[in-house]
Amino acid sequence: MNKRIFSMLLVFSLVLGCASALAENTKHERVYAVTSADGAVQSLTDNIRLENADGLDTLSDMTMLTGIENISGSETFTQDEQQLIWQANGNSIIYQGTSDKELPLTPVVTVLLNGQEIPAAQLKEATGTVEMTVGFRQTEAIPHLAVSVLLLPETGINGLTLENASVLSVSGKQVLAGWAVPGADAALNLPDSFSFRFEADHPDLGWMMTFASADPIQAVCQELDRCINMDWYNELAEATALLEAMRNGEPLPETTGLTKELPGKITELNNGLQSLNDGAQTLADGAAALNTGLSALSANSETLNNGADTIFAALLTAANQQLSTSGLSEAGIELPALTAENYKEVLTAVISQLEPETVKLTVRTEVESVVRGQVEANKDQIREGVTQAIQAQVLEQVLTAAGLKMDAETYLSAVEAGQVDAVVAQQVQTAVDAQMETDPVKELIETTVTAQVDQLISDNTDQVMAEDETVAAKMAQAQSAHDTLQGLLDQLDQVAAFVTGLKTYTAGVDQAAAGAAELSAGAAALHDSGTDTLQTSILGTEKALAEKLLPMVTDDLTAIVQIYDTTSELTQEAGYDYRPDGMNSETVYIIRTDFE
Repeated sequence: MNKRIFSMLLVFSLVLGCASALAENTKHERVYAVTSADGAVQSLTDNIRLENADGLDTLSDMTMLTGIENISGSETFTQDEQQLIWQANGNSIIYQGTSDKELPLTPVVTVLLNGQEIPAAQLKEATGTVEMTVGFRQTEAIPHLAVSVLLLPETGINGLTLENASVLSVSGKQVLAGWAVPGADAALNLPDSFSFRFEADHPDLGWMMTFASADPIQAVCQELDRCINMDWYNELAEATALLEAMRNGEPLPETTGLTKELPGKITELNNGLQSLNDGAQTLADGAAALNTGLSALSANSETLNNGADTIFAALLTAANQQLSTSGLSEAGIELPALTAENYKEVLTAVISQLEPETVKLTVRTEVESVVRGQVEANKDQIREGVTQAIQAQVLEQVLTAAGLKMDAETYLSAVEAGQVDAVVAQQVQTAVDAQMETDPVKELIETTVTAQVDQLISDNTDQVMAEDETVAAKMAQAQSAHDTLQGLLDQLDQVAAFVTGLKTYTAGVDQAAAGAAELSAGAAALHDSGTDTLQTSILGTEKALAEKLLPMVTDDLTAIVQIYDTTSELTQEAGYDYRPDGMNSETVYIIRTDFE
């Protein structure tokens, strides 16, 4: 596969890796699977990286995997049922294994040709209108963020239309990317599939790559909980009781949360209405002045908001200029222009792609391909050496059967010196030639050649990875780019937070200005009509406000909190392998779907 295209695919995958940068001891899980278009799993391998951030001598893990193999070093482990104890010696551990457990979700591709469903394998022969839908079959009701990408052929597809998908151009290649959130609460109205439609003329799609994880959704829930940091249900219950008392004209209950001071203030207001009459004129004058000041401040809200947007736009422009000269394009990573809406998704994707282990795996694959070609070029020499060695073994067996007690080297020297009767020598050679032509001997030769070739490829690849300066340079370059982009993302996040805060402030000023206008009018009415009228008006306002806010609190906000709680709880259980106690965990599913 083209390296530039591969890099771009990995960029897409990193929208799923928002939890992969955990600083503590973490279990990173990458589940690699190959499926057919109908969702049937053809193969599955689970790759585990135990991040030893604390440099512990031993790491404890829980796993259901079998055939466990350390692929990062020589560290050993002991196993007691599902528990693994690794002798880490301060190192992180990377291992892999297999399992019969079902995937929590698998892509399922439905193909309609001229309105009739056909197998995906028949696309190569299709002509006419094709509609492809990519949905997800789930074995667990857990929300996942899934991104699927496929390389579009240069010919055979025209008039492409998309739903929940887009097309990117990378080094002259067209790549389609679709997204979905299967398992999400229906009230959120998030797509659980994507689709595209085109006019087909024998298109060759080949395969699709899907990256899925529940960890981004869990990270959002955790961030919400961290930012809000309160007991939502208690707050809603107290707010509901307070609003009901205001609506019914009852004594206001004591509260302890966000509304802690509100009941007392409302009571003080109502109790003090009788004494307001004496100072009504002063209040009217002050309210008029306040109204004038807040109105002037509110008139500048649009200017302030536009200025903040201009600052953010200028920063985005500078960031785009920086990225255009960063060398990412030369490395095969093409980025869309950063906007206020997409910068976080785009940068997070690239940062995650530049994780050291991901880069190392890609580089090793490239190195192994080169080494394989070099070894395969010398395969005839290897076969010749193996054949000679096995022929010597066969000769010694024939000599033993003939009662000649000597090894192959001694016998051949005796033949050369004329010490072996010519008839005997011919009989021995005939027997050896006959044995060399048997299927078991031929199979032994081929098996031995294959084993030696595989061992040479593995040893040479390990050597290049350990010693080649080019490999080290690629890893260092990737790390530098990772750190630079992380700094850029942090900077943009800070400015985005400022812009959001400013707009919240100006919105509050606008609301305050509107309230000041009402206050000014009310103060004048208070002076003219007396406190009875004002008190009646205020109590009526309280009741009306309570009646308007109650459905929002009891229905809308409660529903939102329930969705948050349910989603947060579900994502806690997400993952393929066991999630050990005392260790953070994150899981990404990388699924290749073959259309043939």
